Amino acid sequence: MACLEILGLLSLAGSIFDFMQKHEILISLILFRELEKSLKLSYSTDLNYQGVTGFNLVNNCFLVSNMNSAESHVIMDSMQKLSMQELRKGLHGRFCLVPFTNIILEPDGKVGICRNKGDNFPIGNIKDQPLDEIWNIRNSEKAQQWRREFLEDKISICENEVNYRKCHLEYGFNTLAQDAELSIVQQQKILRLTANLNGQCNLRCPFCTVWQSPNGNYNDENFWNPAKSSLFPFLKEIDMLGGEPFIQADTYRLIQEVSLVNPDCHWFFTTNLAWSLSLKVSEILDKIKIQILTVSIDSLTPAIYEQLRPPAKLNKILNHLEKLIEYNKKRIRPFQIAINSLVMKETWQELPEFLRFTQKYQLAFNPILLRTPQESSLMSFTHQQKREVLDFYLKEIPKNHFKLITPILIPLIESLSPIDRAYYFSAINS
Repeated sequence: MACLEILGLLSLAGSIFDFMQKHEILISLILFRELEKSLKLSYSTDLNYQGVTGFNLVNNCFLVSNMNSAESHVIMDSMQKLSMQELRKGLHGRFCLVPFTNIILEPDGKVGICRNKGDNFPIGNIKDQPLDEIWNIRNSEKAQQWRREFLEDKISICENEVNYRKCHLEYGFNTLAQDAELSIVQQQKILRLTANLNGQCNLRCPFCTVWQSPNGNYNDENFWNPAKSSLFPFLKEIDMLGGEPFIQADTYRLIQEVSLVNPDCHWFFTTNLAWSLSLKVSEILDKIKIQILTVSIDSLTPAIYEQLRPPAKLNKILNHLEKLIEYNKKRIRPFQIAINSLVMKETWQELPEFLRFTQKYQLAFNPILLRTPQESSLMSFTHQQKREVLDFYLKEIPKNHFKLITPILIPLIESLSPIDRAYYFSAINS
């Protein structure tokens, strides 16, 4: 090639690079919009049961399975009556129903609205106002502001969750759409209880503080007796958290008390599965309508898992999981089993293996980006390290599975420079 031709090409390349530098924000914005079209977990998209199946019910999960459509419907039919499009008809795309349907009771007595906000955003305390005065808490100034933001589509409190986690589009948080009272001040009964009654846990996870929380703050006077008439009969759903709910006596008392007055209530559980499913426990579970049981597993490498979730042993947890799967197959009304997994510096390379694992056992999968402690979060990586993570995922994960890991991909990409954002959004969207 002649020298003049080479110089001409170099000049053209330099001009293109200069243009990209000058307009990198515009380029990034255009590509981000294209990404949103293909990867956004749209509230108007119906559940898809083919191959890599659709958006799952509670925990921002996708069901990754080889089941055919009929097999998937057998499992999902008892959980889903209406499509997401039908449920959310008339709601704007950023609207969340949780502040209109739910309360969460924390181990220290704090009353909140959303499990994803945890006790960092309380609206009251059961020790100050007993359950029979719960409306004074649920209609506190802070709670009313929360609902007002969604009604007016001026979202501040949940801006990060709506923009990145997309938890307002989780099917399980929308199942009560037809029953919700969409007003700033709530008059009707509470529809959903997230019960985090005790900190008691059999593990000592270093990134979790719940096991250090108190126990026994919910007594006959402030909770159990008034709840029998003012709460339990009207609940449509109960979401059990912990600590570890299956080692807490209050869990089994709650099942008994609610079942006596409200046998049609639907139940959700989050567990570490560091316990064995005994005949006694299975008989208790047989009596209730379970929608989803979510198991928290952060690593499939024994040494790493046991470092993150002491004193549990991974082989025992996986053995318990197999027993749970077998038990579920025998139930008259099977429930969905899901896997929660924190993606952090110690575990990010395992994401492809988790996708294969959940596909093998036909489980829902919910990857969660660890934010705190910051030293363990991918968000504290350098830009070069973040690019290495993204390059690894581009190489090791099939592109038709990228939707399954958007809670990990999007925050990482968004934290990069505009040029890098443009590149990775384009790579994922191609």
